[in-house]
Amino acid sequence: MFVPTVWLGILGATIASTTLDTDPAKMVSAVFGGPVSILVLLMVLHGPIATNILNVYSATLAALSAGLKFSRFWLTVIVGVAGYLVTLYFIFAPSFAKAFDNWMISLLLWMSPWAGVVLADYFIKRKGKIDVAELYRSPETSAYGDINWAGMVAFFAGLVAGWLVEDGLVGALQGPISINLLGGADLSWLFGIGIAGLVYLGLSKLVTSPSSVVASSAGS
Repeated sequence: MFVPTVWLGILGATIASTTLDTDPAKMVSAVFGGPVSILVLLMVLHGPIATNILNVYSATLAALSAGLKFSRFWLTVIVGVAGYLVTLYFIFAPSFAKAFDNWMISLLLWMSPWAGVVLADYFIKRKGKIDVAELYRSPETSAYGDINWAGMVAFFAGLVAGWLVEDGLVGALQGPISINLLGGADLSWLFGIGIAGLVYLGLSKLVTSPSSVVASSAGS
């Protein structure tokens, strides 16, 4: 995955420096011309395919780990179609930059509290000690159980906190605190991580779950 990604980046930067056209196909044709441009486009096509194989594969594994009762084949089809629709959205969007910025901000909004919960759980609550064998047991018998409700509550708390101080390009992603009190500053990543982590640690102190005991004994 690394080689085709780097190769595409170098090729794109080189071609963009030699032509003012914004259409990738026209840019390649203008630089290489004739039959060679067809070969280059085929090589460019191989890059995204090789890169997204891992993305589709990991997405199906994540869906299966979430308990979705689908075959891996159909999950792959669903993920592929979803990715194709997102690509079409970017292609036909009036402004690619704005559409891409909205997409990245939406990812940052939920990834920040998720990271806050994960980091607080692993490094602070469990001190880096995990019983790996328990992770592969069924939820009914595993000491870690099924759903970590403290983590879910903390995640949504961080999600709300991040939204309050977010400044996106669309109204739905513009938090009132960021717009009215911070002059448009976007601190969603900081508040999302911090609030989610603190809420999770606070809730974890209220209830001592069996998973905490197992995690502690795993490193002893």
